[in-house]
Amino acid sequence: MLSYQEALSLIAREAKLQSTHTIDFRQSCGYIAAQDIDSPICIPPFDNSAMDGFALSSAWTHCATPEHPLTFQVGNCLAAGDVTSDYADDMATEIMTGAKMPFHCDAVVPIEQVECITGPNDKTIAIRLKRTLAPNENVRLRGEDFTVGQSIIQKGTRLHAGHLAAMAATGVHQISVHHMPRVDVITTGKELSDKYHAPLADGEIYDSNTPYLLSHLQSAGIEVVHVNNIGDSPGLFVETLNGLTRASIVISSGAVSKGRWDFIPEILKKQGARIIFHGVAIKPGKPILFAVLPDGRYYFGLPGNPVAVAVGLRFFVQPLIRHLLGMPEEKRHCHKLAKSFEKKGVLRHFLKAHLQSDDQGLTRVRILHGQESFKISPLLEMNCWAIVGEDTNALLANDSVCTASFELFPAF
Repeated sequence: MLSYQEALSLIAREAKLQSTHTIDFRQSCGYIAAQDIDSPICIPPFDNSAMDGFALSSAWTHCATPEHPLTFQVGNCLAAGDVTSDYADDMATEIMTGAKMPFHCDAVVPIEQVECITGPNDKTIAIRLKRTLAPNENVRLRGEDFTVGQSIIQKGTRLHAGHLAAMAATGVHQISVHHMPRVDVITTGKELSDKYHAPLADGEIYDSNTPYLLSHLQSAGIEVVHVNNIGDSPGLFVETLNGLTRASIVISSGAVSKGRWDFIPEILKKQGARIIFHGVAIKPGKPILFAVLPDGRYYFGLPGNPVAVAVGLRFFVQPLIRHLLGMPEEKRHCHKLAKSFEKKGVLRHFLKAHLQSDDQGLTRVRILHGQESFKISPLLEMNCWAIVGEDTNALLANDSVCTASFELFPAF
């Protein structure tokens, strides 16, 4: 049977980059950058005060002590945004946070660290300084945050508020991003009810797969174009599949195994789809199917059990989306296991798990009870997936295990 890594290679081989468009940077949060962005200017663009106080030349202050304070007359008062060239070489300048430093000054003393001498209308006319100031003390230097040409964003980066702040600060007003793929969701199974307000009929269960898929995809900024429950009708499946053309990815749940009502693989072949793989050596979700439809749409047939759907979305659909958007391969993180664990067989296991700090402050992963693919209750406690490879069966406490975020597009 196909290994998970082989399946990922086949997905990568079929993936074609989404087209791009240029948008206002303020609308780009959640999109994937299609270009590198370098800073066109220095930030700060000029030396400025880091606090309210008085600007001086540090060279003037080398003799100042508590026993022998120095007195400086105060000339101008500069607020942020003020610009003036009217300076006296031997006078302090009252200065506010963010104001451009006077050209002859290289340090700022906070207002609370000097004795102010006031004149008419309580205006400060002089200060007494009781210590030496260091060069650049309390000064934000030009280019200290960003220099010209410094990388701000690399293509393939998912943009967040920090990137928007950096673009705003450096005057980058637009960015090229990839169009986000759209997804159609098809649910199979006549036993499923989406009438959540109504009691279940005999033999029915509520559909949990569709809300799970929708919430994860939409939280990642991916539009779900159409949702349809076709029951166990092959004819309705064909009609639905041929009628949905706006999305680039179709995801179905159920009807891909080997039971009497698992009709999807055969119908896809009859419709001219290329079956890239059907069945991967994983648990849960072994019967997963990946195909390319005649019109180029990608098709994932996920097994119907809820956790198999979750695994299919997180570990198969998500890698495809990353390739479509030019994102780098997701980084895996390893943590020590809190308790021993034993799996059976030679399949790769994706396990519901919880990452937490122990009494010593060390981060450990705990594999949760209830790993059966129909059990939803562990999803309430889990915050990550633990991944145990095909060639590993017994893990002891403190052994290292790879983890993946519960989120579709993890921030780390």
